[in-house]
Amino acid sequence: MSRTCDVCGKHPIHGNKVSNSYNHTRRQWKPNLVKVKTTIGGTTLTLKVCTHCLRSGFITKKVNVPKPAVAEAK
Repeated sequence: MSRTCDVCGKHPIHGNKVSNSYNHTRRQWKPNLVKVKTTIGGTTLTLKVCTHCLRSGFITKKVNVPKPAVAEAK
């Protein structure tokens, strides 16, 4: 399972963590991904989208509208 945004392609980046004594150790920064259900071309898809793309409006979340309850007559 890749940790890549399906909209912008943002992926983990690598670099060094530098301590106060200037020791370097390798580390990884991961994007903040969220699984979102969306409708594209009339089909419902689940995409992994970074929160920046979600807030910017590149993807609109699919909203489930509850069905009205049917009253039973007795």
